[in-house]
Amino acid sequence: VPHDLPLEHAALTEPLACVMRGLEECQARPGDLVAIIGAGPIGLLFVHAAALAGMEVIAVVKHQEQVEAARLLGAARVVQSVAVRETVAAVRSLTPDARGVDVAIEAVAVPETWKGAVEMARKGGVVNFFGGPPAGTRVQLDTNLLHYSDLTLKASFHHTPSSVRAAFRLLTGGRFQSHRFITGRAPLADVSGVYDRMLVPNAQRTIDIKTAIIP
Repeated sequence: VPHDLPLEHAALTEPLACVMRGLEECQARPGDLVAIIGAGPIGLLFVHAAALAGMEVIAVVKHQEQVEAARLLGAARVVQSVAVRETVAAVRSLTPDARGVDVAIEAVAVPETWKGAVEMARKGGVVNFFGGPPAGTRVQLDTNLLHYSDLTLKASFHHTPSSVRAAFRLLTGGRFQSHRFITGRAPLADVSGVYDRMLVPNAQRTIDIKTAIIP
């Protein structure tokens, strides 16, 4: 780890490597129109990595504080799901002739957003079901839409040695805004408290993106 890279920033290597592999698996290229559904830590990593790679990002978020975070990290457009009548229609309206996005990445892990990701993609587009739902989760998809839109459905998981190297290069390259992800800090003695705050209902949950544990 270079001396000018804080260790807490270097710790982003693992989740960012998963994101880099996800983009690679989608064969996403500069200039592609990419919808990223979800603005938790992984969703925001996708937003930033895709924007830095030259893609035009539409971030689909829920909470108000996520709107500004997505914009700061490079989203060209932001759709707040609770502020529009129909999220899929709102996203498609931001694409040429409402045709849909080249790549839709789902980073929420609920059936509703899996379905929405499929409906946001253009004909011939790619959908990456990146969010991992609990075992036993079932999703109903329009098979006519899948077939006649010639969609490619993928589910990326984990990382590879090459994606780890790509993530580390991005973190050390000077353009990646690591400081915007480390929004909380806690001593080692407070680890259980940090987890407790992550598990409370959404309305009371901490808004920290990532919490660095400082021994």
